[in-house]
Amino acid sequence: MKRILYISLLFILSNWVLSGCYKDEGNYTYHDINEVFIGEKGFVDTTYQVTAFVDTIRIEPELDFKLSENTNLVYEWKIISSGVGGNTEIDAGRERNLVYPVDLPAKDYGLYYKVTDTVNSVEYLRTTSIVVQSIQSAGWLLLGENDEGYVQMDMISIGTDTLILKNILNENGLPPLKKPTCLWVIDNYDKNMTHIGTEDGTYRIDRETFLGGEATHFKYSFYDPSVTDKFILQDAQQVRSYQRLMIVDGKAFHVGMLILGEFLGQPANHYKGDYNFFSIGDKIGVNQKNLEQSFVLYNNTDKRFVRIGGTGNGSTDGYCDSLVDTKNDAGVFAWKTGLDYVTTINSRYIDGYTYTVLKDPSSNKFYLYSYKIVRNMMGGASNIVKNRKYELNNCPDLENARFFGASGTRTYIIYATDSKLYAYDYQANKSKLIVDCGDKKITSLYYDLTLQTNGDFFYVATYDPALPASTGGTLTKYSVVNNPNEILIEAIPESTWTGLCKIKSIQYKRRYGF
Repeated sequence: MKRILYISLLFILSNWVLSGCYKDEGNYTYHDINEVFIGEKGFVDTTYQVTAFVDTIRIEPELDFKLSENTNLVYEWKIISSGVGGNTEIDAGRERNLVYPVDLPAKDYGLYYKVTDTVNSVEYLRTTSIVVQSIQSAGWLLLGENDEGYVQMDMISIGTDTLILKNILNENGLPPLKKPTCLWVIDNYDKNMTHIGTEDGTYRIDRETFLGGEATHFKYSFYDPSVTDKFILQDAQQVRSYQRLMIVDGKAFHVGMLILGEFLGQPANHYKGDYNFFSIGDKIGVNQKNLEQSFVLYNNTDKRFVRIGGTGNGSTDGYCDSLVDTKNDAGVFAWKTGLDYVTTINSRYIDGYTYTVLKDPSSNKFYLYSYKIVRNMMGGASNIVKNRKYELNNCPDLENARFFGASGTRTYIIYATDSKLYAYDYQANKSKLIVDCGDKKITSLYYDLTLQTNGDFFYVATYDPALPASTGGTLTKYSVVNNPNEILIEAIPESTWTGLCKIKSIQYKRRYGF
């Protein structure tokens, strides 16, 4: 007990002595935090759409300080992207203002600006986004021929500036190919989905780098490559993200599913339960305006219209159904025509009209069949609705026509021979010569159905035989003027590009993801 008492007293005494020696002077150091306010300019509601190796991002942020700007502040700019392999972080700058020459792969990025007060370790942040495209990310792809007759592809790049890129397939891994047939760009896949169709076969190349090789031959897209032989792509259409129909070597190949949808099975130009294949026309009827998921083909063997695809219980996946007349539309025309196939033309007119031109071999008369693919609101197959049948009796040079299109605002069929461009109003039964190219040759006509939603434009490619094939091509953009009194079609000023290859096929390539 005495021992405990001595210890307690010693403790009390010690505390008293210490407290007597220590005097609280109250000398605490307080200071204001230098709060930093980063303004909205350059960040809020701003997305930087830039072209790699062309553009420079410049941002001068508006900064307000509670005290003042001083040397205790550290500035950081970070560019971050996310992907399958994780996040990628790029140090873009460490100055107050950003000057960043863009050298990034084509992709979407987040841009982060951080100001740190190193005295208090307080950070202030603003963010925005960057959309990077390469000069090859978006624009018109032009598949044609060079001076030796081999495939050449040029591009009219649409970015900050409009640029002409020459011979973009050079040294991309493809073998020498001749006689281009069809160019097809799919926008919902990022690998090997630009198709180069030629009479020497078809190859799928990377849609961003354009690289390909023997491993990207189209035959590797088939479960059974023996179902066809030359793999010549003649036409292709896609609706939404997975309904696709291709004509390869005169056979129809249909894909109606998303999973493994890049692979092709057996030819579909036959009826259900009957594997006697019939001959088909070389163009596909589709409604790109309303994105209906059925396609229309012409059965050349039976001289009648057939359909394939669709959704719901009435879909025809991998085979065709004959279109059947009803008592309500029998007087319009019959789906079984007995006529020879000429071509099929898709348009954006009203709710998406499709036209098929047929010829009566006994009289050499031409006829236009107008119809539309519409949605079945009951969940069955898409309906193919008849519009009207027209005799084309006022179309000069129609028997020599090689290229076709159709207006999206007027009842016009646009067609071209080797050197002349015509427009025909099938409702008014009037025609007009738009352009006589003289010695120059018309090599392609393209009416975009997916890109333009306003206006009515089409593109005509010509070639000057006096020039080399690699540089003798020209592409001209035309506009259909919505004039009810006359056929009026005009070339758009400053929308003619020269020095191109001898163009055979045209497709617009969107930036991936848009």
